[in-house]
Amino acid sequence: PFKGNLRSFEIQKTFEMQLPSHIDPSISNNETGIAMNNTDDLGNDDNCVGGGILNERAVIRKTGKDKICDFLKSHACYDLLKNSGKVVVFDSSIPIQLAFYALVEHDLQVAPIWDSFERKFVGVMTITDFIDILRHYSHRGVPVDHLAVKSISQVLSEPEGERLCQHDFAKVDAEAPLSQASGLFQNRRLKFLPVMVPGDTSVLALISHLEILEFLVSTFREQRRLFDDPICELNIGVFENVITVQQQARLSEVLDLLELHGIGSVPIVDENSRVINIYSRSDITFLATAADPDSVLKNLDSKLVDILSQPGNEHMRDSLVTCSPFDTLQTIFERFAEVKFKRIVCVDENFCCKGIISVSDLLSYFLN
Repeated sequence: PFKGNLRSFEIQKTFEMQLPSHIDPSISNNETGIAMNNTDDLGNDDNCVGGGILNERAVIRKTGKDKICDFLKSHACYDLLKNSGKVVVFDSSIPIQLAFYALVEHDLQVAPIWDSFERKFVGVMTITDFIDILRHYSHRGVPVDHLAVKSISQVLSEPEGERLCQHDFAKVDAEAPLSQASGLFQNRRLKFLPVMVPGDTSVLALISHLEILEFLVSTFREQRRLFDDPICELNIGVFENVITVQQQARLSEVLDLLELHGIGSVPIVDENSRVINIYSRSDITFLATAADPDSVLKNLDSKLVDILSQPGNEHMRDSLVTCSPFDTLQTIFERFAEVKFKRIVCVDENFCCKGIISVSDLLSYFLN
């Protein structure tokens, strides 16, 4: 839906009514006793222009969903993999602190965890997991230097390490359709999914919702205008009880808030409730400058406004992407693919936050 001159395409529809031969067309419906509020199976008025429009919209939306689902079924996970890439695998016996710094050094968001004794993958570790585990140790009053010497397997056996463990390791073969991968993302609430060599234990890549969306936007073609509904009418994203934080909030407080509500990012607002930025859980690579876990905890006590102003954090200051509640679904798709961010903040004319939309919200809309 996202390429080509779609504006030149117009939908035309002709409505015709056939009257029985014994009825004079010049006689009104009231005189013949024909009901004015005949409804179809969807409860829409057949003789009402509004009902016809509603029916047409429902058909167009369903057609759009079906086309996207057919596209996902017809392409394999291998199709969206890049020509070259890098996968780092952590043995569960290495110290978890070393694993964190390895992710930062290789500029990676995630790595699978391999258990040499069991000879299988037992989980994945993201760059935010170490920080969350460190925070939980600190909340329990456990000295942070104890965590520095613990191996990944030792952490996996503790309550704080449950976030890393997958008793049923979620993965997908490279030859599997993208619809299968999308279903795993949705049903298992995954952030990353390992793509495996068919019939082998080798990991080709780790993909996220964003890779699927980028492939969809660059490859999918459809001449009909199936995605012109405003985003606010489609129930995509969160538009009620949207959580925001002030720029004076401390990072530790923001991370606690994100974990409490099970969300990945939060808009930052000023004293007038206008959105000025967004903070995501993955925006913590600047903590790599810390020499030890104690230094990491001290950095977590920093205010958001101070973190955003630090040299080297320009990517965080430029991470805000906004849209209007009345932008079309097609516009939102194109914007996600263009900026390659995982979330877009929906704002009104005063730049006050009205909602937030994630890449997973978009894919879930088509799969539901």
